[in-house]
Amino acid sequence: MQFILLSSDLMLMSAAQGAADRHGATVKVVGDPGAIIEECTADAIELVAIDLRTPGLDIGGVVQQIRAAAPQAAILAGGPHVQRDSLAAAAAAGCDEVVTRGQFEGRLDALVSRLAAP
Repeated sequence: MQFILLSSDLMLMSAAQGAADRHGATVKVVGDPGAIIEECTADAIELVAIDLRTPGLDIGGVVQQIRAAAPQAAILAGGPHVQRDSLAAAAAAGCDEVVTRGQFEGRLDALVSRLAAP
């Protein structure tokens, strides 16, 4: 099972790698929203996790591109609970799940576990 984390946050990168290691998955971390589409088309990606604090992120455009490049991928987005507009924009863009930053790591781990299960 392969998934992508779109983030420049070192703590989230570590959490994503931990989830991958625990569940026998592979994670690719991408810090540039413009580079994520290339990664989606390069491999059979099952999950894309998006940090809504990623610099230069146009959530609507990124979700649209992910859906075109990897329609099978689940999309999880997370951001600070105080940034309600950002969370609402992610939901409106069509993310499968939108959670607060405090919920993001736990939800990412649960999704990786479920998707990596035989």
